[in-house]
Amino acid sequence: MAAMVFITLPLAACRSEREGDWQVDFIEPRLVWTREGLDFVAGVDLDPSPAMLEALDRGVSVTFLIALRASSGQVWLPGLDERRRHRFRISYLPLSRHYQLVDLHNGTRSTYPRLNMLVRSLREARSWRIPLAPGEAVSVVRARIQLDRTRLPSPMRLPTWFEPQWHLVSEWRELIPPSRETADDR
Repeated sequence: MAAMVFITLPLAACRSEREGDWQVDFIEPRLVWTREGLDFVAGVDLDPSPAMLEALDRGVSVTFLIALRASSGQVWLPGLDERRRHRFRISYLPLSRHYQLVDLHNGTRSTYPRLNMLVRSLREARSWRIPLAPGEAVSVVRARIQLDRTRLPSPMRLPTWFEPQWHLVSEWRELIPPSRETADDR
């Protein structure tokens, strides 16, 4: 019995090391109608994993993918929805000792002296556009954010599929758009 306790304790310690507090998710997601279509507005809650922090310190850029899917029907069929992908990249600039946030959709760049300042700026609400044809109806929008492991350097890609510290992905969020009449009143 005592041997069983000594075996179980190290296994429990290994498990708690693997399951950390790192995560990525949206903060207060909502949908807003605009003249160009529908905007998904949310902040990003990022708690980087130790492996991600080490990669940044070694000069590896980390890219996150925001996947948006707008569907006009009650039944969601992945092939029939309007898909929109947005990416942003976080990099460490060793010469200036700053962190850089780049929106790969519109090319805007922001530089921060500390990573925690960059993470704090991600928490602020920002919008990502879902372009729609005039008069196109949308009944539901699904959104998810995840670490884009395909944008990592080639030697790192395969190991990241098996390392839990690289599995930063949120659940799919499902949002119902507000009626266009309330959007037109503003």
